[in-house]
Amino acid sequence: MQRNCIVCGSAFEHTQDEQDFLGRISPVFRGKKYEIPPPTCCADCRLQRRLAYRNEKTLFRRTCDRTGKDIISVHAPGTGFSIYAKEEWWSDQWDPLEYGRDYDFNRPFFEQFASLQKAVPRMALQQEHNENSDYTNNVSYLKNCYLLFSADYSRDCCYGIWIERSRDCLDNFIIDECEMAYECIFSNKIYNSCFIYSSSQCRDSAFLRDCRGCSDCFMCWGLRGKQYCIANVQYSKDEYVAKRAGFPLSSYKNLQACKQRFDALLKDAVQPAMRKHGRVIDSTGDFLADTQNCSNCYELRFAKDCRNSVGFQVKDAYDCTYVSGEFAYESCECFPTPSHSAFNLNSYTGNSLFYCDLCMNNCQDLFGCVGMKKAQYCILNKQYTKEEYEELVPKVIDHMRSTGEWGEFFPIALSTFGYNISEANQYFSLRKEQVTRNGWRWQEEVESRKPDVTTKEIADDIHDVADSLCDHVFACDVTGKPYKIIPQELKFYRAMGLPIPRRCPDQRHSDRLALRNPRKLWDRACAKCSKPIQTTYQPSRPEVVYCEECYLKEVY
Repeated sequence: MQRNCIVCGSAFEHTQDEQDFLGRISPVFRGKKYEIPPPTCCADCRLQRRLAYRNEKTLFRRTCDRTGKDIISVHAPGTGFSIYAKEEWWSDQWDPLEYGRDYDFNRPFFEQFASLQKAVPRMALQQEHNENSDYTNNVSYLKNCYLLFSADYSRDCCYGIWIERSRDCLDNFIIDECEMAYECIFSNKIYNSCFIYSSSQCRDSAFLRDCRGCSDCFMCWGLRGKQYCIANVQYSKDEYVAKRAGFPLSSYKNLQACKQRFDALLKDAVQPAMRKHGRVIDSTGDFLADTQNCSNCYELRFAKDCRNSVGFQVKDAYDCTYVSGEFAYESCECFPTPSHSAFNLNSYTGNSLFYCDLCMNNCQDLFGCVGMKKAQYCILNKQYTKEEYEELVPKVIDHMRSTGEWGEFFPIALSTFGYNISEANQYFSLRKEQVTRNGWRWQEEVESRKPDVTTKEIADDIHDVADSLCDHVFACDVTGKPYKIIPQELKFYRAMGLPIPRRCPDQRHSDRLALRNPRKLWDRACAKCSKPIQTTYQPSRPEVVYCEECYLKEVY
């Protein structure tokens, strides 16, 4: 079924498979199904809407609205929302039912929901079972970690997103089971290595792209089970050691030269149509690991039967970003997502939740609720009996149909975050005047300590850097924003033999993101056999892209 997006006007296809899924996830009350209608927006506009509700990595100093104590939060001060420290939010000192209100059939649902959001306290940070890891969010079981986001079971790691089961790692994106890894992207089981991209089970290496089971390799791509290679040329151990000594990465100047040389090398490299790990069956997208029957999915791992989704350990999820669990539609940041649910934010576990935000601890049968814990049969935070709930929700849905709200995700205008600090801005960048013209929130920058020295005063070689470096604030070479080198970070650079970066952590993260392709599929032909393929490499790009069969013949 061809449809036109009501936001951008582009044509998009709504498949029978997607329509069948909507039928399966639609709520049923007293034997009658209340069908979720087909989407009115294209997949990109739906994604933009969800990502506007995710502040991935911007933290603020503010006070807890319950205790007045200083806290760290993803919510900026002065936004009009009530923010509690995590411990206060989970305490029994307040009751979300106190904010309950009757449903008003004379007002749009989203207007009523926005009023409830403003009233109910929100958690400053979402953390669980951490030790000495205050400056983190959407994390669990961390120890001695700093500015880590969407991470679990890691220790002694800094500046990373999607860092799983790793230790002593810095400046990484989507890594798993790594140790002493620096500037690695979509890689797993990497040890004592840096600048590794879409690779696995590699050690003692630098500047690798799509390599598997390699050690002591430098500036290589597409290798399998190799050792002592430079620029895809095989050497003996002694030859490798001698040649490798000519590329000392401890010097910032030499490191930049190596980056340029590797970029030039990759211009002649063959690219796979999809970057993936493990068994990826009947799936399309990029950065997939162990997926089956997943289409137009990105950064998705251990998943089955998903569409337009991002997440980990997911099944039957359509249009979901950063979720785990199963059977969910149009939800964001739900780990694990409530089952048989749709249109949810920041809600973990449970069943049959619709249009809920920050509802935790196995809630059941909620509609339009905020901040609930172990609750059931509530609408706008008001408690009902089972019979009352099942009678009222259908009336609410009918009212939302009349206002055009039923089946739509929360409008961007209701987001608790400024658009510019949300993840939406990474993929759908807008200027301030565009954001404000749309009626969306914009977060002004908070003043921080100003730089007192320039990066020109940093020693070129890490071996010449003194401990006093950590006493200074530097200006990023790209953005001019202030940044510091913390002692834990300096210790890591010395251990790895790497120079001090001249760019702030935010810019380094942006540089890593720039190495990914857009979350968009194009039709093009394999450069080897001319077989039709779907890939994130736009046809007009110069890369040589092979289908999976031809690529495997090339690298094995």
